[in-house]
Amino acid sequence: MATSQLSDSRFTHLIQRIDSVLCSHHELCDHLANLEISMEGSRIVLRGQLPSVALKQALVPAIRQAGVLGQVCNCVEIG
Repeated sequence: MATSQLSDSRFTHLIQRIDSVLCSHHELCDHLANLEISMEGSRIVLRGQLPSVALKQALVPAIRQAGVLGQVCNCVEIG
């Protein structure tokens, strides 16, 4: 049980760091309500909708700034 709680704590902290970076991004900050960030296994999964390809492409580099070195699956749709 302690391992699960530790894992949940790390995930929560990671999501907070990602949110912080995305909130400070001059283009992505206005679209955070349209995004969902989850962890599936060891990878970060991004879902939701953004208005342009450029914003979708800006997501992964922004998340890397939060210290995420593992796999990021960008499933965000454009619309």
